[in-house]
Amino acid sequence: MAKPDDVPILIRRTHEERILATLRESGPLTRAELERRIGLSRTTLSDITSVLLRRGAIVERRPEEGPRGRGRPAVRLALDPASGQFLGVDLGHRRVQVAVVNAANEVIASGERAYIPEMSWSERLEVVFGLIDDATAATGVRLGALEGIGFGVPGPLGSAFGDESRVPPRWQGTRRDKVVALIRERVAERFEAPLVLDNNTRFAALGEAVWGPSLDTDSLLYIRLSDGVGGGVVAGSRLVVGSLGTAGELGHITVDPRGARCWCGKQGCLETVASAPAIRARVAEGAAEKMVVREAGAATGRVLAAASTVMDPTEVVVAGEVLRYRGFLDAVRTAFEHEVLPTGVRTRLRASTLSEQAGALGAIAAAFHRSPLLVGYASWATSPVRVADRLPA
Repeated sequence: MAKPDDVPILIRRTHEERILATLRESGPLTRAELERRIGLSRTTLSDITSVLLRRGAIVERRPEEGPRGRGRPAVRLALDPASGQFLGVDLGHRRVQVAVVNAANEVIASGERAYIPEMSWSERLEVVFGLIDDATAATGVRLGALEGIGFGVPGPLGSAFGDESRVPPRWQGTRRDKVVALIRERVAERFEAPLVLDNNTRFAALGEAVWGPSLDTDSLLYIRLSDGVGGGVVAGSRLVVGSLGTAGELGHITVDPRGARCWCGKQGCLETVASAPAIRARVAEGAAEKMVVREAGAATGRVLAAASTVMDPTEVVVAGEVLRYRGFLDAVRTAFEHEVLPTGVRTRLRASTLSEQAGALGAIAAAFHRSPLLVGYASWATSPVRVADRLPA
C-alpha cells in the first residue's frame, strides 16, 4: 500500500511519463497539441512541462527552428536526446558498470572498467568518475540536468553484520558507514542530483524486474554468482529490503554443513561452492571442471528451489560470471525442477537478459522511483531527497 507522501510523487511521475512518452512517439508538439492528446488541464500541463524544461528533459523549439506554414508557428516541445536524466552505477568487486538514460528512458551512454580488488575505496571512486567522464565524452552526453543517481555497492549495508570481524573481505579494515559517507561526499562534489545508495545485487534484481522481458513483474527471485553470490527479491509487487537490509542473501544459505568456512563465519555456504573463485579453486586443486561446475549448479538449483517454495515467484533469474561455464545453467535447472514444489504452474527459470548492465539499470530505476515496485521504498544506506519533493506542486 502506498504511503500518503508517495501518492503525489507517483501522480507527478505518471503525468511526466505521459508527456515524455507522447513526445517520444509523436515528435515535437505544441503545448496545445499536447493538451489535446494527453487530456490534462492547461494548468497541470503547464506546471509539468515547466518542470521538465527546467530539468533539461525537454527543450523548446522556436518557430525559426521548425517547419513554417501560414503565419508564425507556435513553439514546440521536444525531447533532448543528449541530456542525461539519470545515472546508474554498479560498483562490483573487480569492475564498475555505469549507464545513463535520457528522458525517453533510452540508454545514451554506458561503459565498464576493471580495477584490482586491493584498490582503496577512494581509488575505486576515481575509476568510477573517470569512466563516467569517458563514456559521456565519447557519446556527447550532458549531465548538467541529472535528476537522480543510483549507486550500488557490494556486500550487506544493513546491521546484520554488526560484528566487524564477520564482514565481507572487501569491507575488512574499513567501517561500512565510512565507505557510505565517502561515496555520498564524493558524489555530492561532482553532481547536484540526489543519491540513492543500496546493495548492487538488489539493484540488479530490480533491473531485471523493471527492464527485463517481463516488465514490472510482481514476483521475482534473482541470484548473481560471480566473485561472490548475492541475490534480490521482488515479492508482492515490492522490492524487498528486509528488516536488516539483507533480504536476498542467497549466498549464505548452507549447502554443505561440513564444507569450507565462509567469511560470514558459517561453513558450507553456497558462496563457498558456487562463486567463481570457489569453482576456480577446486579446479586448480585438480578436480575435473565438468564435475565441479555440475555440483555448483546443482547446489544453486536446490537453494533456488527452497527459496521459491517459500516465496512462490513468477520468475527465477540467474546471472553472473559462472554462467560462462558450460553446463552450469543446465545443472541449475535440473536440480531446481526436481526440488521445487510441484504446484502445477511452472516457475520460469531463465538466464539474465541484461547481463552486466542489470545493476546499473536497477540503480537508475531506484533513483527514478519510476516503478510501482518501489512504492514505499527507501534505500538502506540513505533516504534520497527526490527531485519531485523539491519542485513546486
